[in-house]
This record gives sequence, structure tokens and C-alpha cells, in this order.
Amino acid sequence: MVVRPALAKKDIYGDESNEFPFDEKYAEKWNESAIELPPYPDDRNLLLVPMNNTDTLKIYIEDKSISRAPDRVARFSLVVESPSGARSVFYDGYRCETRQYKTYAIGTSQHTWSPASNPQWQTVPRSEINAFRDIIYRRYVCDGQNSARSPEDLRRLLQYQP
Repeated sequence: MVVRPALAKKDIYGDESNEFPFDEKYAEKWNESAIELPPYPDDRNLLLVPMNNTDTLKIYIEDKSISRAPDRVARFSLVVESPSGARSVFYDGYRCETRQYKTYAIGTSQHTWSPASNPQWQTVPRSEINAFRDIIYRRYVCDGQNSARSPEDLRRLLQYQP
């Protein structure tokens, strides 16, 4: 006598399927970790993010702010500099599993953080020119397995670029 699992279904050939219905109650629920804003970026700790030759912006990640929390989100201070020298400063998080980023705070001209009002996860854009968030996401923050690199690995990638 063969005992068959109650949920197993037969395919068109009469064989038992190895697939079982997905039950969401057993799935791990993702919860975002609480964040604390780091100190405002110090120019002495900025790591240049190599970009494409067509990009006009200079992008930096502040070394001391790089972290990866239990929620698997990579977070760091990001400095975006235009060809004229104008700067925008962000404190961002990247979720590799979902190709999303969130801006938690924006830098002010007084070198302080202004927390973003109601920050939301957004899809990392795939544009051709000045696609800095896409390049950061694909080349540096996320590994090939859709997981955020460790802070040490991210630093190493940025520090030892040719």
C-alpha cells in the first residue's frame, strides 16, 4: 500500500506532482529595521563611485555611513555632485531583493539632515544618462544573488577601483 500526501495532485499522466500549494502563513514576513541617521558626511571619508564615461555627475558614498541591517537593506550617505560643483546629499537604503531604494533624509546647506517626510520604497530607475542609482545598485551594493554586500565588501569594491 502506498501512502500519498493529502495535498499531492496527479498530473495528466497520473503521476504525483512534487508541487504543493503555497501557504503564505509560512512565509517569512519582511520587516524594515529601525534606522538612525548617521553623522553628516565628511568629505575626508567620501569614496568615489566609478560611473560610465557618459555620466556627468560625480557620485560618492561616505565610508563611515555604510551599513547593512538585519532587514538586509544596505544604507549609506550618498553625495551627488554636478559638473558645476553643486551637491545633493542623501541618506539612502537599497533593497536588493526588490530592486528598490528609499531616501530617509536629505542634506541641508547647514550640513545637517532633514528627514524625508513619509519616505517610500521606489523602484531603482533604469535610465541611460546619469543613472547613478542603477549603477550603485547593480555594480556595487548588490551581489549576483540579489543580496546586499557586506559593508566591508562594498568599501573594498569602491576603494580598489582601477
